[in-house]
Amino acid sequence: MDIVFHPGVNGSTPWVEFYPYTPSATAGYAFMGLFGVATVVHLVLTFPFRAAYFIPLILGGVCETFGYYGRALSHQSRFKIGPWAQQEMLILCAPPLVAATVYMVLGRMIRSLQAEHHSSMPTKRLTWVFVLNDIICFCTQLGGAGVQVTGDAHVMDIGKKVVLAGLIFSLVVFCFFIWIAVKFHQRLGREPSSFVIQNPSLAWNRYMWVLYVACAALMIRNLVRTIQFGSPRTSVLNTSEAIIYIFDAFMMFVVFAVFIVYHPGRLIKKARRRADAEQFCGPLTSESAVSLGRYPSAVSH
Repeated sequence: MDIVFHPGVNGSTPWVEFYPYTPSATAGYAFMGLFGVATVVHLVLTFPFRAAYFIPLILGGVCETFGYYGRALSHQSRFKIGPWAQQEMLILCAPPLVAATVYMVLGRMIRSLQAEHHSSMPTKRLTWVFVLNDIICFCTQLGGAGVQVTGDAHVMDIGKKVVLAGLIFSLVVFCFFIWIAVKFHQRLGREPSSFVIQNPSLAWNRYMWVLYVACAALMIRNLVRTIQFGSPRTSVLNTSEAIIYIFDAFMMFVVFAVFIVYHPGRLIKKARRRADAEQFCGPLTSESAVSLGRYPSAVSH
């Protein structure tokens, strides 16, 4: 942890050293811009894809944007509590919001592929269970970061332990979620649902790997942050600002970027349209599939 409390000497006012280095204004503003642009793009994409489930990710993007703005402001003084509190609370609280969207994406993908029977947990329960756990992680980290702004050494130490507990809990929950996603992926690959068989152009497999990339980035971020909060102030994880930008800022931006390039809303919207069409017209026969160009026509004799 990079906070040092200095008690007053001979009646002088106590003060807190929030950073063991002078935060970079350039890096702070750079990632503020990156997250700001990515957040706006995701906000725009929610409309054509009808992806309201991306609202938590968008809120996480807002937190990241203003969080790194706080780090940039901290360049002027590493002893001011305002900018430090802003970046500490917002950057810590953004990942649980982003993770909530990841949880909801898997549930919607499973339903859109009509493969609920391959899920280890009912999709409605899956979404609520993981989002509820995510809310617990969010509140834990928000509370732990919030009490540290008091400036009291004892309370700040408690806050550090609360944040650490929240990070460990989020790692455990995320590992369980990844296990469910992998099991679903394997089962659907071995036994595709009838809807997947009838719609081979959906490329659902690609979006599962996109989900894995997002999960891996979040896992790396949470793991490094957990180790950081459990490490002494003199460790390289706390004395090098580059660690924050490589294993936190960059990892989080990877999640935003990969969901822009391969937005799950494309798959879900396409699957929804196919399902609506088949409900209206009935399942496609081989003749109708040929007429739609879904499959190559047979060679006439």
